Amino acid sequence: MRTFFQEYHFKRKFAHFSFGIFLVVLMNSGLNQIFMLHFLVLTIIIGLILSIFIKYKKPKLLVYLLEQFEKPQDVKNFPGRGSIYFTIGALVSIALFSKEIASASILILTFGDPAAFIVGKYYGKKKLIVNKNKLLEGTIAGTFIGTALATLFVPFPIAFFGAAFGMMAEAIELKYLHFDDNFFIPFVSGLVMTLLTSLL
Repeated sequence: MRTFFQEYHFKRKFAHFSFGIFLVVLMNSGLNQIFMLHFLVLTIIIGLILSIFIKYKKPKLLVYLLEQFEKPQDVKNFPGRGSIYFTIGALVSIALFSKEIASASILILTFGDPAAFIVGKYYGKKKLIVNKNKLLEGTIAGTFIGTALATLFVPFPIAFFGAAFGMMAEAIELKYLHFDDNFFIPFVSGLVMTLLTSLL
């Protein structure tokens, strides 16, 4: 476990964790949806410009900083990929879903995804049928942690199914669809919670 806290996986997850909490606090501080959407669009544009600049100019300081947080292949091919897709996932959630469901979706990604990764990596033993690279223990941990945080904004049954489908979607998309989980998890979670809310 100690090595995890020394490698880029932890730093990347912590950066997403901090940004996710920041976004949820910002969303629920009285700011309107339009402001949030403009803020996120601007963040994505700046991120993409920096990504292109780093990819082709390779400034040593910025490359070094990214190497502390990003997967080596992303630093080479798509600098800042994880953070950019995280922001896109948040943007889509806020644009499509209610404030409560968008907040819950972002928290499922922010807390559930790291929990699934850590538990799966260090304690997982049973592989998922839909994806042999994913472990059941990690998916269960991500579901329960995601549910616990999502219940801050939506009722427990809705939070549970949103988190469960989000965690399962991560396993499926990695194997078959090849979307980035930072986008796919909040989108699927938010969609499921929205559908359930309309039915109940």
